[in-house]
Amino acid sequence: MIAEIEISAANAFLAPVLDKKSKSKASKLSLIHRLGSNLPGQDENIRRTVIRKALQLLLDVHHALTEARSADAVRELLYDSGSRRVIDALLDLLSLEGIYPNLCPGVGVPIDRRISILHGGLATRSMPPVVNSTNKQDLELLGDIAQQLGEVGKSANGGLSRILQERIVVDLFAALFQLAYQPAHGNDQYKVLLQDLMSDTPLSILFPTLTSLVHPNTPSWLQPHLSTARASLPLEADGVHQTILFVARSMPQANLQTSANVPVDGPALSLEVLNQVSRVLCSVPSIISMDDYFLAISPQLLALLDGDDEDMRRAASFVIGFGILGRRNTGAPGMVGWKLFAEPLINTMKLDKKAEGPAHEIVDLSDSENSLNLLVPSPELHRGINRLSALILIHPNPGLTKRLLGPLLLCIWGMICLAKEERVVQPWVEQCSNLISTYLKICEGAKGFIRLVDEILWDGGHDWEYVLETTGEPSIRRRHDSSLPPIDADKLISKIELRLKLHEQLLDNGAINDTEIGIIFIHIAEHWLGKQSSRTERLNPITETDRFEDPISSLIYAKAAQGMLWKYKAVVAKQPNKILFMVKQLLEGFTSGVSHSRERQREGKTSVLSIADLDSIISRQSNNNTDASSVMMEDESDIISACLSILSIVLSSTDSTVSIETSSLLNSLQPTLSKLGLPHSSLPYSTRLTALNILALITIHTSRKLTSQTSTSPAFDRHLEDRKTHSLAMAHVGDSLPPVRAQGLSLLDQLIKTSSPILDIPSTCLLLISMLQDEEEFIYLSAIRSLGLLSSRHSKTVIKVLVEQYVDPEEEVVLDQRLKIGEVLLKTVEGLGTALTGDFAKMVSEGVIAVGGRRGKRSKGLIQKQESAAKDLATKREAEIAWGGEVPKFDDDENEDQVSERLAKVLETWEGKDGEDVRIRTSALSILGVAIETNIAGMGSVMTSTAIDLAISVLKLEIVPEKAILRRAAVRIVMSLLKALDKAKEEGQQLGFGLAGESLKEVLKVLRYIEATDSDDIVRGHVREAIESLGIWQSKSLLGSGRGYVQPNLGVNGRLAGLSMNMEAATLLLPRIEEVE
Repeated sequence: MIAEIEISAANAFLAPVLDKKSKSKASKLSLIHRLGSNLPGQDENIRRTVIRKALQLLLDVHHALTEARSADAVRELLYDSGSRRVIDALLDLLSLEGIYPNLCPGVGVPIDRRISILHGGLATRSMPPVVNSTNKQDLELLGDIAQQLGEVGKSANGGLSRILQERIVVDLFAALFQLAYQPAHGNDQYKVLLQDLMSDTPLSILFPTLTSLVHPNTPSWLQPHLSTARASLPLEADGVHQTILFVARSMPQANLQTSANVPVDGPALSLEVLNQVSRVLCSVPSIISMDDYFLAISPQLLALLDGDDEDMRRAASFVIGFGILGRRNTGAPGMVGWKLFAEPLINTMKLDKKAEGPAHEIVDLSDSENSLNLLVPSPELHRGINRLSALILIHPNPGLTKRLLGPLLLCIWGMICLAKEERVVQPWVEQCSNLISTYLKICEGAKGFIRLVDEILWDGGHDWEYVLETTGEPSIRRRHDSSLPPIDADKLISKIELRLKLHEQLLDNGAINDTEIGIIFIHIAEHWLGKQSSRTERLNPITETDRFEDPISSLIYAKAAQGMLWKYKAVVAKQPNKILFMVKQLLEGFTSGVSHSRERQREGKTSVLSIADLDSIISRQSNNNTDASSVMMEDESDIISACLSILSIVLSSTDSTVSIETSSLLNSLQPTLSKLGLPHSSLPYSTRLTALNILALITIHTSRKLTSQTSTSPAFDRHLEDRKTHSLAMAHVGDSLPPVRAQGLSLLDQLIKTSSPILDIPSTCLLLISMLQDEEEFIYLSAIRSLGLLSSRHSKTVIKVLVEQYVDPEEEVVLDQRLKIGEVLLKTVEGLGTALTGDFAKMVSEGVIAVGGRRGKRSKGLIQKQESAAKDLATKREAEIAWGGEVPKFDDDENEDQVSERLAKVLETWEGKDGEDVRIRTSALSILGVAIETNIAGMGSVMTSTAIDLAISVLKLEIVPEKAILRRAAVRIVMSLLKALDKAKEEGQQLGFGLAGESLKEVLKVLRYIEATDSDDIVRGHVREAIESLGIWQSKSLLGSGRGYVQPNLGVNGRLAGLSMNMEAATLLLPRIEEVE
């Protein structure tokens, strides 16, 4: 066997401490003296002799292993129990007898946390005291140990490096840090060795090692160096990934998913974990500038953002979106974060003449022509879409959404339209659709839709355009500089219709309110009918020179307006004043310019681009005889007809009551309509007849009773706005995109804060409770916040709904949702304060006592567990049949198996058989304790007594280790009672009940028994605190303190014999001094 001689020599050296017979013979001697009894030179310095001998034996084993060529033989030796015991003993000896005695106070891991084979368990059983060794001899020995073990630790050929890293690497680093940085004794030689060892040690080991060396007792001269070294780890290769894993594994709440039935594989990245990860990764080390630091870690973050690991994508997205781009000093335009993450992303998808960089470099392809034309290849553009989707959609961030998608709105629109026109169905198309929907819903509203209509045919910049490759992926290519290609009128119109249909679908899914739809229609109608400004107020009439600069744009606006007019005519009619004002200007402009138009026509000039002009343009460019007159609008008479049609729809949809402003606009239209209806008018007969009919309708409307200010009162306007906001919120919370759902909850919060009467409290409460099941942590945390806000304003209704859902007698609510409801209920009880009385107190107390006791039955849950167990058993049997026996375990990590079994046992105990889950019972006891502490007088004697009985019963009966969390909550109830009684006494309240007599004796008896026997450290700590608080409370009760509290009579009345002291006067006049913890 490899290294057999070396292992035997080490075993013989360690025999006095490892062999039971030798250990019993020399039990009175110290470990060093037992090991050095047979060594030469022991009279000089026995410790140095023993440590150097152990170090030499360890190096002999290491060299024998590194020289071996058989990796299997080395692995077999290292996993041999006898050999491994000898190696571990040598390492423990060097650490505990060689390193620790020479460390300064506070350097290294506290000695009581070390385990040693030599001492049969904890190292403190027979350890020498740690001294402040600064003498040359001790430092020389420490330096020799650190240097030799450092060479072993960074050995590239294996050997004992892995065992050293597992066993004493933290002690080795402690020694090297002291030797390198100790004041007056620091040595640059050890700084180099320390850096080399850190470079060769895996980051998964470095993170916990350096973290364990930083504790409250760490010397002030060492702490900056440790902190700097730890903060610099993300700069290493794979440092960001390892940082995320380390933080996730270090957070207690990340180790167990309470909503699952089995332990999760790997650390869970909760919102709390992500916040901590962001703080760690965004903390710049002092040895590097902020710009250089983020420049170094940005490739790692982008690599995680581009990877397939969803958890790492979530983490990278959060760090970039919130930790870097979300901060002004790093994420504002021009700052380092914006330059590293936002600018390259925007410049990749939107080429700008001012933007130059790697994203715009020409790709070297075999085809020289393609190489010149291709500006951004499809893989790079697709990667940009993925990154943008991760940053915007994974974590809702309205501010970042607006900043990133605002400049890219038309780019995303152009790519979506290109895919639809080519009938391409790929994941990137869905990503772009989600991005543009999110932006329009939570950022822009009407402005975004107007922008899309104005640029409906946008497909790229002036000298570049989006194209689809043969794979269906988008890329950016250079536009041809040659003359414009022929225009196919039919193809152009089909393209316009397709894009307008997409715009209409976005409008349907945009969940925007009626006011914004009206704004969009006004804008489109103004451009359709010739108005050049988007303002709704204009003093000068629109002249004919303002109309139709571009016939294609006129066609787009015409089709868009006609589609909206018929689909949203009821919505458009709700805002008649703006539409009437626009129609009035157009009609007045037409009538006032008729004579001028005729003069221009007689001179051979045209005032507008008519259908003939558009036809001639297309005919010249296409070099064909395509007749476009069948699809284009007609000239001036068509415009007037369209205006009259809009006017007719508004009048037919207007309510029977007309406001003063509307009536004034209708009256101002009558002279213009009279002119249009005259027989000598140039308009066709059907148009003149329509004008006269509308004139009659206006006369009927204006003859009705005006509503004056009724419909425009502030109360009415507020109610109308609240209704619009509520409708928008309901549409948003049902959306499939997380950022949009978060925006919907934000809108609901606005209505709750203003106590809007539009809210139906029970239904709103149930809606928010249903959102607690949302998979996105951002959403259900926002729902919890909204429920707390709602309960603070409508306590009675909300508490009733919450308690019903929390108790869940019908077994319809899942455990995870009930726990979240319990969190809201706890915050609600805290917020009630003195209002927690009467029905409130009874409702809450009865509900949580029913849940917290042992009598709750969950028959449906039992059936589900039995069905799940049967399925698991069947699956296991099938696997055993297929394998031909018991299925082997392929995971070599026994520790992970033990942890998994332990967690499985805990979960099984928590879930129970047919009773309430331990977790929900713990939640109920916590709420009960908070209720008692909030207002014990409102709870009353009956409920308080029942709560204490329940707590004592839990402490007596729930004694298994897995139910420790339940016992902790039970002890907290006792502590809450004591705090409440003490507070009542200090405030001078006369409760009429308390903790005394047999009840007090029973509580003390149970608490003392639990303190002596319970296996959980936290439970015992709570019990000790409760017993101390109980003693203090008894002392206060005896001595008396607080306003209005009756002083106890100790049997001394009047004057004392032989003393000139009046006890009654002293009690009344002299100040009282008391000692209170």
